[in-house]
This record gives sequence, C-alpha cells and structure tokens, in this order.
Amino acid sequence: MEHANGRSVLKEAEEDRMEKLTLTLEITERVVLEYLEQFPEEVRCEKALDALKVGVIAIQSASPSLDTRVVEEKFRQVEEDINGAISDFKEEIRTKLEQYFKAEGGFVPLCLERYFGENGSLARAMEEYFDMERGRLSEVLKRQVGPESFLGRQMDPANREGLIARVESVVEEIIKENSRQVLGAFSLDDENSSLSRLKRSIREELERFDKKASEQYASILALLEREKGRMEEAQRGTAKGRDFEDALYERLARLARELGDWSENVSGSKGSVAYEKVGDYVVRLGEDSAASGKVLVFEAKKASGYNLRKIKDELDRAKKNREADMGIFVFCKGYEPPEVGDFYRMGGDFVVTVDEDALMGDKPVIFFETAYRIARAMIATRVREEEKKAIDEGYIRSEMENIIKALERASDILTKVGTIRNSADAIEKNVDKLQESIRRHVENIQSHLPH
Repeated sequence: MEHANGRSVLKEAEEDRMEKLTLTLEITERVVLEYLEQFPEEVRCEKALDALKVGVIAIQSASPSLDTRVVEEKFRQVEEDINGAISDFKEEIRTKLEQYFKAEGGFVPLCLERYFGENGSLARAMEEYFDMERGRLSEVLKRQVGPESFLGRQMDPANREGLIARVESVVEEIIKENSRQVLGAFSLDDENSSLSRLKRSIREELERFDKKASEQYASILALLEREKGRMEEAQRGTAKGRDFEDALYERLARLARELGDWSENVSGSKGSVAYEKVGDYVVRLGEDSAASGKVLVFEAKKASGYNLRKIKDELDRAKKNREADMGIFVFCKGYEPPEVGDFYRMGGDFVVTVDEDALMGDKPVIFFETAYRIARAMIATRVREEEKKAIDEGYIRSEMENIIKALERASDILTKVGTIRNSADAIEKNVDKLQESIRRHVENIQSHLPH
C-alpha cells in the first residue's frame, strides 16, 4: 500500500515539474568563481548551468531516494551531445578536405596546376631561360662560344690564325726538338749520350760481377776442400773409433772368459726399448758368481763433448735398453771430460778410461779391468744382501776403498808416464805391482763372499 502511494506521489511530482525557471544568481563561493573565471564571458552562463546540472546530479546521487531514470536520461543526453559533436566534426573535416583536395576545382590541385602545370609559372620560366631556340641561356652560349663568337673563331681549324693552328705549330716545334734530344741520347757516336753512359755502366758492372764471382768461386772451392778434408778426417776418426771399440770388446771377451762370464757385442743392434741401440757390450755373470745371471752393460766412446749429466743419461738408457743391473762407461784416454779423470764412480756405475796404445799393444788396462771386477763384486754383494746372508760389509767396504786408492795412484803414475819417458820401465813395474795389488784386493772380496 505504501509502495503504491509512493509511485502516485512521484507521478504527481513529474506532472507538476517546471518546464523553465529564470534565476539571477550572485556567486561568492571562491571555488565556483575560480572555475568560471577560466572561461570567456560569453560562455560563462552556459558553463555555470553545466556546473549546476552536475551539482544537482551529485546531490541526487548522494540521496538514498535517487531516481535511476534521471541518471540514465542525463547520461543518454550527454552521449547524444558527444555523438552529435563528433558527427559535426567529421562533416566539417570532410567538407574542408573536399574543398582543398577535390579533383575538379580543389584548392590544392588548382595551386599545383597554377605553378607546375603545362602553362604554369614554372613551365613558362623554364621555357624562357632554357628553350633550345629562344631561351636566354641559348642566346648567351651562342654569343660566347658559338661559331661567330671570339672563342668559336679561335677554335675553327680552317682559321690559320686561330688557337688550334697556333697550338699545332708550337707542339710540332716541341716534338722536333725533343726528337733531336732523344736521338742524341741514344747515339753511340756521342760518348756523353745516355746510351753510351749506360753501356759503360753495364760493362763496369759486369767486370765487378765477374771479379766478385771469381772470388766467390775460389771461396767455395776452398770451403769444399776444407769440408772434404773434414769429412775424410771424420771418416778416419770413425774408423779409429770402430777399431777402438772392436779392440776393447776383444779385451772384455777375454777377461769374461777368464772369470767364467758370458759376453756379447750388441753394438748397433736394438734392445728392449723401441728404436734404441744404446749399450755396446753386455756381460752376463757366470754360474760360478754369487750373482749368476746378472747383467753388466758397457758403453764405449772415442768422442768428446760429454759431461757428467750426459754420461749418466746415456748409462741409464743403456741399462734400461739392455736390462742391465750396472753400467760402465768407457772413454778412450784423452776424450774423457775433466770431471771424471781415469776412474770415477757414479752411484752404482763407473766411468773409466782406456789407453788406446796400451789396448792395441796388449798391455794391461787396469781401470777398465778393475771396474769390471768391482762391478761383479758389488752385484754379488747386493744379491747377498737381498738374500739376507751374512756379509762383513765393513771388510768389503774397506777393500773397495783400498782398490780406489790404488787406482788413484795408478792414474797418477800413468799420467807421469807421458811426461817422464826416461823412467818408463821403472814406472811400468810399479804399475804392474799396483795391478797385482788391486787384483789381490778384488780376490779378497770375492773369497769373502759366501757361496
């Protein structure tokens, strides 16, 4: 019932709604004044009415009894106004574009035709200045470079007073003068001509070259002779080296037979290491030795240029290549490095010298033989130690020291042999005694070793 009454009251209010109301307002609110001052005076009333509409709508929006149809109507009216304004704007733009760009009578086509058309101002200006018959530029060119101009008369080949005729005359004179100079420069009759000077220069250069070539040829011949002598000497040295190595092996083989060992000359043959031939002789200890089957390797050299490091490296390679337990490096006397002398112990290996004259004369070579005997004893000692058998190490060490001292004395004596020829016999007797002493000490070691 109340709802029906409410609709009836709203309907009566709509019927009694005023169609127009005229108000005269005096505005003192600062916010409203600042808003309206930003518009021109002729639209302030319209903007004030818009602001009043918005205010009323805002007041109604804040009211809980807001009529939604009023809001919808206002938004619809605003939308229609916006759409109308957009349509008016489109129509005005279309009209303006047609006015400017219409093919027939448009402002832009008319301007383009006026300036760039067939009868436009630009076409008339181009024809006025650049026409082939009547153009201003054509007239200027005819006056300046045409056939009747001064330049045209000067360039006329038929005019004997013209520029071309004068140029031809000057060029002809220059060519004749240069031809005479060129012919003179290539004349062999004139000693000062360029060709004569070139001929003398070539002849002098050939003479210098011939002299230099002769000198170079003589120098090459001398070098070849020296190289030939060096190669022959090297071949002789190589042959001597081979003779030394062969004689040394013969002495080693004989000594090995005396001691019951087995020897082999493996010089030049490959060993256990691929492509390695180092290690000249090998001796395998015989069955009577306490170290039966153990191997000694010998490297023989009749060459200089060795030091301790190089000797050790080559001995290590030889032992590995021949699977040897100890190594002995043998120098032909006079080729050994100063660090080693005639007898040198290098860890478990030895470096000794052999006098070639004594070797070839079948005389004792005590350093070589002693090194061989000591090496046999050391290998036997090492084997016994490994087998844990009782050995008097002090006694063996003492005997070895005695041997080394004896060898040092022998080395000193043999050195004096080269400088004291008068007492050679007495010295050799002493050497024989020392050699006998060394052999006795070695035999003492061997006899002391348990079998």
